[in-house]
Amino acid sequence: MKKIVLCMAVVCASLSLSAPAWATWGKFISAGSGLGIGSPSCAQVADDQVACAVLSGTATMMVNVFNGKTWGKWTSIAGTVSSSPFCTSDGDGNVFCAATTAGGLEEATFNGSKWSAPVTIKGTLYSAPSCANFSAGQVVCVARNSTGGLSWTHYNGSAWSAFATLKTSTVSPPSCTSDDNGGVVCSVYTTTNQTLVTRFNGTTWAGFLNVGGTAGGVPDCTAMNSGGKVACFAKAYNSGIYASVFNGGAWTAADWTGYAGISGNVNDNASCTSQAAGELVCGAIGALDSAFYANVYNGANWSGWAKIGTTGWASPACAALGTGQVVCLVTGINNKLSSTVGP
Repeated sequence: MKKIVLCMAVVCASLSLSAPAWATWGKFISAGSGLGIGSPSCAQVADDQVACAVLSGTATMMVNVFNGKTWGKWTSIAGTVSSSPFCTSDGDGNVFCAATTAGGLEEATFNGSKWSAPVTIKGTLYSAPSCANFSAGQVVCVARNSTGGLSWTHYNGSAWSAFATLKTSTVSPPSCTSDDNGGVVCSVYTTTNQTLVTRFNGTTWAGFLNVGGTAGGVPDCTAMNSGGKVACFAKAYNSGIYASVFNGGAWTAADWTGYAGISGNVNDNASCTSQAAGELVCGAIGALDSAFYANVYNGANWSGWAKIGTTGWASPACAALGTGQVVCLVTGINNKLSSTVGP
């Protein structure tokens, strides 16, 4: 990827200790005795309440809830899954968590007090899913299929649709996010490692756009809570983090910025979320020391990567608490999970 300055959303910053940013994060606390495999996923339920899921060592979807200060008990949803789960708010006080199974997609819903029994949407999937809401109570989930295209299903508030196909050529799982403007934006990497993006308006999908770059791994897209703007983050061949931003306008390649670097030297992609309109918080695991680092975008500039602490692997899971802060959950090198709140 070419390293450039992106005036609209990012400026270049180094992965170095930044004392003022570090001081605003709390100490890491244990998320309980459960052991996780790979990257967890979290989504906001309500103010000071976040629901999370992670793949367990026994191939189940293991879930827990954070109340802003402490964690509950990790419990396993019935059924065997074959991928890391993905969680999203439905915009109506519920969190949907889904994972791939041998027969399709397993999904369980947290309503603020308890988890539902899992449901299975039949299909043949070849990646972890990514899910997002586009209107209150409605969610779309997308995963890679056997032909290198995407399969998607839609929850309309009462039932899931049968899987349908989006024709394209991908080498990565998708990353999907609400644009907070009645739509969902999804990103994948194509066979030449360039980035393809598409948008769902609640009824139909727009054509795929190629926004360039040379990316690897799994993309990470998040809404900026500002006029339909979406930022998609990628890990490049040099282990740095880069971002491309959709301006919320017409669906053309010109409405996306070119990739720009926010530096870093990470072992996997960042996990980013918006804690306030037009602002972002990103967390990542450093490649050299396996420590958790955070970077904050205040609407004009990035704080620079700050070393917060603990050690981990894969990608963390950061989710807004609805209080101007976020919680970031990390899978440790011993597979124990811990979290910090900030900034």
